[in-house]
Amino acid sequence: MDVSRIEAISPKQIDWRKLTAPEIIEYKEQGIDVPSQYLQWAQGFLADVNAADTDETTYEAANSQTTTPAAESAATTTVAEGEEGVEVQEEPKTEAQAKREDMEQGGASLSEIAKTFIGESVSARGETLESAALMSATARQSDNEIQSLDNHMKELLAKAEQIQSELKNEVDSVNDGENDPSAIAKINRLNAQLQRMGTEGQANVAGVEGDLNVYESTISSQSSIILNAQDFGTETIGVGQDLLASIRGHFLFNLRDFVLGHRAERTGERAVDVSEIATEVQNDASNRNSDNLSKAQDYKTQIEAKTGVAGIDVNKENEENKNDPANPENQTKDAASADLDQILKAKIRKGENVGNDQLS
Repeated sequence: MDVSRIEAISPKQIDWRKLTAPEIIEYKEQGIDVPSQYLQWAQGFLADVNAADTDETTYEAANSQTTTPAAESAATTTVAEGEEGVEVQEEPKTEAQAKREDMEQGGASLSEIAKTFIGESVSARGETLESAALMSATARQSDNEIQSLDNHMKELLAKAEQIQSELKNEVDSVNDGENDPSAIAKINRLNAQLQRMGTEGQANVAGVEGDLNVYESTISSQSSIILNAQDFGTETIGVGQDLLASIRGHFLFNLRDFVLGHRAERTGERAVDVSEIATEVQNDASNRNSDNLSKAQDYKTQIEAKTGVAGIDVNKENEENKNDPANPENQTKDAASADLDQILKAKIRKGENVGNDQLS
């Protein structure tokens, strides 16, 4: 790149990774705001009289074993030769990348950025551990609820089958020409019993189905927390690597940054690891709850076959009432969902057993 034409180029049009140390210093001398990690590298490189590299070595070549800063890489817009002034569309930045870029533009050093991102990763890791415990506990709640429904349905369906058999016998007797008035009365009574049992059973299934839908909402809503740990963990690793690269060959004179860089790498890696564990917990919890939801919906068919009472379409009812904020049932469901989250999180904070064995 022609440094002499610097006035026509903004800092965001410069791919700093492709520049040699003398070129970076020249940009600095021309009054261009050079990102701190590249300036530190250039100054250290030129000051190291024992360096085996030549002045033609670029930042990218010197740091080929390290990760290029994610935020800087995403924000950089390169300009091909002969196309100066033509901007390339930037890739969207993650929250962590945007935060790092803001700090760099504010003049923060790599050391300051590393300290901030270490704190962000620790916080994100803690939130993700709590989120994973919440999802595991929710899955256990789902299993317990379907088990309770199983027990109730076995008893209800067995009794319904018995009444259905009695009803068939009474109907057969009437069809055979027996005009016993008591048989007609018994048929009516048995039909009424099946109707009551069917209504009760379908209502129970609908209640469980509604709870399982709430559980699914709780599980899926944790995705943003998991992604946040992945995002800040990954960026913290990059910050640590860049900090170590900036003191390469001079770490004996920068022991504090040397320790800080390695700490940032380890902290970021732990946040990423926890996000991956939480993703597995989320998938498992969602699958278990989906299986339980299928079982609940299957009971609708069985109840209708035994009693003639059709199942309640919970999703349809919710769709019809979702725009009615005054609907007491919706308010109750919203409150139940919020209460579930708060109760489980409170147990987690108290250290009570909520099924988070996978996180040990």
